Amino acid sequence: MIRDIILSTNGKEPLNSHYFSTTYPHIYAAAERLFGSWGNAITACGLDYNSIRKYRIWNRMRIVAEIKKRYDNGEPLSCKQVQNTCKTLYMASIHHFKSWGEAVRRAGLDYDSIRIRRSMTEDQIHDEIRNLYNAGEDLAYPNMRKNHQYLLAYGMKKLGGGSWAEARRACGIMDNFRSSASKRSSHRRSAKINI
Repeated sequence: MIRDIILSTNGKEPLNSHYFSTTYPHIYAAAERLFGSWGNAITACGLDYNSIRKYRIWNRMRIVAEIKKRYDNGEPLSCKQVQNTCKTLYMASIHHFKSWGEAVRRAGLDYDSIRIRRSMTEDQIHDEIRNLYNAGEDLAYPNMRKNHQYLLAYGMKKLGGGSWAEARRACGIMDNFRSSASKRSSHRRSAKINI
């Protein structure tokens, strides 16, 4: 009977344990009693519980792979942002590595350059952006996301109202970073910012 209920529900309603334990507590309790666990009941029906379960099982290798994936996709990796966007990854990292910073380091990344510097003032943000510009750094969004994530986030938040282009303009940088690199470099040489 439990198998029939699970199979007839498959594809129509979620089969994860949280949904069933709150929506059909008597069926969930019976499945746990008869099969030993909800996962065993799902498996007994010939279904893959790993694809059904709401929460992933984390191990060190999976945590490191997920951190690298988020980094490659340009997703924020500061402690606060990961807690807000992927709490299960954050909590698994604490469990397996004792700290978020250590998990990021195990993924081969420099956590000191990734974490958001919470004490940066607007003047410090201006100065860092201008210094990068004067040093010839590519200030296009993809490069900033890859190499200066904390500064990108701070600039957009504190200077640009959510826009990186506006943050650059607030620093007196009017270059179009979508134009060719050669035009930018020749223009940059003649237009250094000395504010």
